[in-house]
Amino acid sequence: MGVSMKTQLRKISLEQYEQLDADMAAICTACGYEQAGCEPDAERYLCEDCGKRTVYGPHWYLMSGMVE
Repeated sequence: MGVSMKTQLRKISLEQYEQLDADMAAICTACGYEQAGCEPDAERYLCEDCGKRTVYGPHWYLMSGMVE
């Protein structure tokens, strides 16, 4: 049996959303690393810092209601 892993998105500010979108960056939900070179709708990208597939782009935060 496989292990299910739930990803926790933390809320980001509207300003952070806009900056991530402009910079083509995303955030790792495991370690908080801000990773460059990601699509705005990045989902489960590999984190360059911690090695987990928990990098999500700003559009995911917006679609999840996690932009305040």
